[in-house]
Amino acid sequence: MKNKLLFTLFLLMLTAPVVTFAFVKDYIDSENYENRVFAERPRLSVQTLPSFPQKFDDWFNDHLPYKNQLVMANTIKNDWIGVGTTAMEYMTGSMVIRGKDNWLFYNAEKQQSFNDYICNNLYEEEELVQIADGYVRLYDKLKEMGIELVVLYAANKEQVYPEYMPSSIVPAGSYSRTDQLVDYIQANTSVPLLYTKDALRKEKEGHQLFYKYDTHWNSLGGFVGGQLLNEHFHGEYVSLKDVSVRPVQTNVSGDLAHMLSMGNVYQDDTEWEISGYKEEVTVNESRDGEDFVFASDAKDSRSLLVYMDSFGYALMGIAKDYANVRFSRNTENFASYCREQHPDAVVIELVERWKDGQEGWCKGLYDLLAGT
Repeated sequence: MKNKLLFTLFLLMLTAPVVTFAFVKDYIDSENYENRVFAERPRLSVQTLPSFPQKFDDWFNDHLPYKNQLVMANTIKNDWIGVGTTAMEYMTGSMVIRGKDNWLFYNAEKQQSFNDYICNNLYEEEELVQIADGYVRLYDKLKEMGIELVVLYAANKEQVYPEYMPSSIVPAGSYSRTDQLVDYIQANTSVPLLYTKDALRKEKEGHQLFYKYDTHWNSLGGFVGGQLLNEHFHGEYVSLKDVSVRPVQTNVSGDLAHMLSMGNVYQDDTEWEISGYKEEVTVNESRDGEDFVFASDAKDSRSLLVYMDSFGYALMGIAKDYANVRFSRNTENFASYCREQHPDAVVIELVERWKDGQEGWCKGLYDLLAGT
């Protein structure tokens, strides 16, 4: 009798989450916060039989009942016992690295951000040549059209705040493959490439430049990136120490907190606003489809096209530096604007972790401009 009772309880424990989830999923948090598309349920057939077990496992893990609640419970447990992310947890696929003082970092595995941090994935010479050649072709094509090209690398968060990374994760060196690539391109090509790491590390003294619970830099980090462009185009650099900074919101969470289903817990971060920078300049903002368009009475009458990723939003303060600035994430818009409007300069903004495959999208942009 006792064995039957134990078996029944065990069976209920296995089936209850699956059965009850169907009734409550619309009333609890079951959003996908992982910045990727979840696996679809595979169909079983003779043709799919060899791959079915792995695909089913991927689908089940992505759609696990009460997944967000389990992730949240595990995070609370680890916070309570004071355990940060370990190297083993990284190897088992954790998308979020839990650092010191509740700082969160993005473990972008496919983009090798972890390996970039520990400096164990330097490029081979052939890879450096391919990437550089892609930039040179794009640079030459834009120059032929009368357009200047500048590339801006936004540093990964962990490169700027390594002191908040878990003590269990120790870099193998201090020279990353981004350092290697920047050095190679600057030494072997005429392509202007600006890497924000050193400037951000210098400016973080007294200022928080990244969100604690998000993958992105905040408005202060974006200002620093904009000043590297200001220095390149105008020979001027304005430090955060020379402007006024004030908090405008103090209950801020972020995408990394949501990946841990802790968005309602980790929400004590701050949004910052900058004043005292070119207050005399008037800026008008508009939208052209997906693109953000700024027109101003800035002293520099040039027009800029910024081809950006999600880090580009915090760069939009550069609208005070140039008369016309367009921010676009659309390759077709990029190409048509270059061909039809002929901006004075193109800025390609790229977060460090997304630089893999850049020789491919450089070729794609070149082909669009060339009409091939």
